[in-house]
Amino acid sequence: MPSPYSCQRGTGVSDSSNAIILEVSSTAYNAYDIINVTWTSTTSTPPCADDFIAVFFPEISVNLTCSYLDYEFIGNTTEVEGNQYWEMINLRRILEFRYYQRQNCTGNYTYKAGSPIIHPINYNEPTGIHLSYTSNDDEMIVMYTTSSNIYTPEIQYGLDPSQLQFNQTGTTDTYSASDMCEGKANITGPQNFIDPGYIHTILLKNLMPATIYFYRVGNEVEGWSPVIHFISKVVDGASDTLSFIAYGDMGVSPVQTGAAGTMDRVHERVLQGENIAVVLHIGDVSYARGIGALWDRFMTEIQPIAQTVPYMLGVGNHEYDHVQGGQKDPSHAPGDGGFRPKWGDYGYDSGGECAVPIVHRFSMPDNGNGPFWYSFNLGSVHILMFSTEHNFTRASDQYLWIENDLRSVDRAVTPWIITASHRPMYASETDEADLIKLMLQLYLEPLLYKYQVDINIFAHKHSYERSCQMYRNECNPNGTVHLLIGMAGQNLDDGQYSNATWSQYHDQEFGYTQFIVNRTDLHFMYFHNKDNQLADEVYLRKK
Repeated sequence: MPSPYSCQRGTGVSDSSNAIILEVSSTAYNAYDIINVTWTSTTSTPPCADDFIAVFFPEISVNLTCSYLDYEFIGNTTEVEGNQYWEMINLRRILEFRYYQRQNCTGNYTYKAGSPIIHPINYNEPTGIHLSYTSNDDEMIVMYTTSSNIYTPEIQYGLDPSQLQFNQTGTTDTYSASDMCEGKANITGPQNFIDPGYIHTILLKNLMPATIYFYRVGNEVEGWSPVIHFISKVVDGASDTLSFIAYGDMGVSPVQTGAAGTMDRVHERVLQGENIAVVLHIGDVSYARGIGALWDRFMTEIQPIAQTVPYMLGVGNHEYDHVQGGQKDPSHAPGDGGFRPKWGDYGYDSGGECAVPIVHRFSMPDNGNGPFWYSFNLGSVHILMFSTEHNFTRASDQYLWIENDLRSVDRAVTPWIITASHRPMYASETDEADLIKLMLQLYLEPLLYKYQVDINIFAHKHSYERSCQMYRNECNPNGTVHLLIGMAGQNLDDGQYSNATWSQYHDQEFGYTQFIVNRTDLHFMYFHNKDNQLADEVYLRKK
């Protein structure tokens, strides 16, 4: 993250004339634990508001003032002591808090004190536990991370939390800085690439439909996660009423100011027993952009949701877009920088990651080119995820796959079709000229109309907007409802709107959306995070 102003990368020399004592409430932690970091000045002079406490990897950060993982300013105070509460993520290594004082409250920073070394209670604590669907009704993917690959990853599961009678093993993977395409992602350091640990994937098969399963992951030697649960997928075409959540552009808290509110509200929905079947996150996922610790932060923050509800995602510009290193691109797009037409504004938005972290950390259905484009059924709904960061023009591999997938949908089994991608096909905000939007209308909107896609969701712009059923910029009862849902966390837009006749509702507030759907009725709702109140809704009904 941006360094405190005037923060120099030189060594911070201790100044004993104004000493600080730095203490921590615990020298050992698990993920989600809160550590209270207490500072005390031995003089009567209050600290500067710009003094900061930061967390470091002591074995590689030495005394480089700005080589921290994260920091927090002291803030205005008249006291000579104070404290900060830090929520921990398990980065699988030792950490140290350090206090830096701004000289005369205007100059550069001086190192004043370090805390005792803190360490994870269990370096192999299963973290980032999350679920995802495959293309098959009776399967579920379970993934998690530890620091070790010595032992085979395992899951114990069953229908009773006190009797996990089934067992399945999985595979292990990881990635390195050299696996990614360019830039920050290729550099090792606290504010760049860090070791992601070992990512374990376990495939569960032959699950009974719509059934509660209890499970835990880990092994007998290194320890197990707590017992948690999920509900298996309903069969294709099931008449059950299903509920699912969708949003884009979330990121992590507190870097993205609205992310915590979205995760809290969605977690509330999950805990309230609303049987949320899936969460769809349509691009701009962690906003790590080459900073590996932010991926760990994101995986830790979504775990309370994603360990219970499958977390299905698409790729946005901040996961994928790169300029060089195309030979490492896991999507195998042609060219050194992938899809870069003259009419696009595709840039260096991933910090050089080119989707390597998201490919290794998440498993999406393999019936296309997951996680870039794929599809799956959910009861009466067919959901198709495609990539606006890849070639979608006529005759491209993705275009041909999209048309073939839409053509093959049996509407007698799945009467509803929802398509999803990152960049908008329609948006009435006037703050930017977006030729990609026009090209999506040119190439893909005819497919949506031909195959009677009911809803098309997208993000990228950090706001909300709902259209009428429409085609070619005009309301049309046989057209598609377009939903812009990029208001999940990243700083909100403040642009003005045109008077587009197709726009039914829009605002610029943090929030999330929920679908409730059965074979004949679809109810879509948009909620504001600030009060969890319904802000907009629409009903669709099948004839």
